[in-house]
Amino acid sequence: MAFDLDETFQLDIAEMNLKQVHSAIFSLHKPKIPFIIWLLENPNSLLALPGKISLRHHDYIHILLGRGISPQDEAFVIGFTMGNDLKTNQLHLFIYKLFAKFIYPYPYNLSTSDLINFNLGFMYGRTIKIKQINEINFKIYQYQTIGYLRNLFGINPDEIKVKY
Repeated sequence: MAFDLDETFQLDIAEMNLKQVHSAIFSLHKPKIPFIIWLLENPNSLLALPGKISLRHHDYIHILLGRGISPQDEAFVIGFTMGNDLKTNQLHLFIYKLFAKFIYPYPYNLSTSDLINFNLGFMYGRTIKIKQINEINFKIYQYQTIGYLRNLFGINPDEIKVKY
């Protein structure tokens, strides 16, 4: 199942709360995450890289960034969370890109062009005013509107489209 958060939908969701949008978009999207991905990306893993985030909160980031679930969008969102985590260094990036390109199973592996989107997400994650967004307790924000949250965190989907 794929979706695209087009401009019309973006206008609609700006006034909806985070919980409503998540329910509308991700209620049918319940992927089984392979162990190797869980190992590197889940906060409960001892080997998780910086930017680690629960699946639900990862979905919230998709919504806030206005990104779908294509491989390019997925790469951008992961790059964003890693870039926004100030603990991420060059070794972490090397490890992630190596695993994502050569070890992650299909359809979770990333192509060279997907890795470009990862880099773009990483750069955008570094620029927004709120850092460590992956550590935010989104439960306290689930009844806030998407527009309010984007403003609070300094996320601008229009800027993402123009810059990247």
